Amino acid sequence: MIEHRKGISIAVLLIVAPPLVTLIATAHQMIGTGGDGLIRARAVTASAPPATQAPATAPAASGAPGAPGATPGATPGATPGTAAGTAPAPTAAAAPPKPPAPVPGRSALDFSASRPAWETFLRDADPAAGKQLAANGKPAAGVQACVACHGQAGITPSGGIFPNLAGLSSEYLAKQLADFRSGARVQPLMNTVARALSEQEIGQVAAYYGTLAGPPMHVGEFGGDAARKLDVQGDGARALPACANCHGLRGMGEGPLIPRLAGQSREYFTDQMNAFRSGSRQNDDVGVMRAFSQRLTDAEIQALAAYYAGPAPQQR
Repeated sequence: MIEHRKGISIAVLLIVAPPLVTLIATAHQMIGTGGDGLIRARAVTASAPPATQAPATAPAASGAPGAPGATPGATPGATPGTAAGTAPAPTAAAAPPKPPAPVPGRSALDFSASRPAWETFLRDADPAAGKQLAANGKPAAGVQACVACHGQAGITPSGGIFPNLAGLSSEYLAKQLADFRSGARVQPLMNTVARALSEQEIGQVAAYYGTLAGPPMHVGEFGGDAARKLDVQGDGARALPACANCHGLRGMGEGPLIPRLAGQSREYFTDQMNAFRSGSRQNDDVGVMRAFSQRLTDAEIQALAAYYAGPAPQQR
């Protein structure tokens, strides 16, 4: 009987002990004595400035009455070389304490929106200056004219791997040039060009091309049903949203940072999709295009390229 009661006591203890320990540990954390755990909030504050040490009290004057070596007739409080009753020369004021060093990063009370650096490139940018730069280049820095590759008015006449710049927003172009400049987007020719341009010149070129409307394009006539379905519906089974959700119906553009696909050559579209697939282009927002491109087949990329390109450009 005794052993039976002892077994029951042990069983009850095993049942009650774990919740009790958990309750005690939780209370320990909630009252703020559990260290820097997840329950206790911490406040990040700047360190207080060091206290300024008061200047040491000057020793008693040697001429004080009764002091050894006191000069007869000297007035108490007077120092040698000063008239009796004249206050001693003021000492230099202690330097004010330095303000505390700012805490790195943004504070918990800073709710302002974080703005990308390239936005400042566009501030007060002159499209007319950008037009001159696009037409003439910057020979002193080894930068050829933009029209040499991108055509007059931003339309590449013969297609190829050079993109049409007309119809793209100034914000998108400024971001891409900033990415070329920083190396976030890699293309040897454009990396060299962007690094030779100043921030002001990048803003001017982007502002100029942002004023040019893309030519009317009869997109959607090629590529077949596969491309049309990907554009309008996507493919839920492969987690592929409709391309039109971001790039607009038939790739006509949607938002300042989403590029217009309509009218881009088949070669350029295919080249960029393959760059996203391989990871050689990585300046897409949170890797969206890299993920989507890897879920497409080669045939689907070719179909979409034909769908967005429309009719082949006429040779002049």
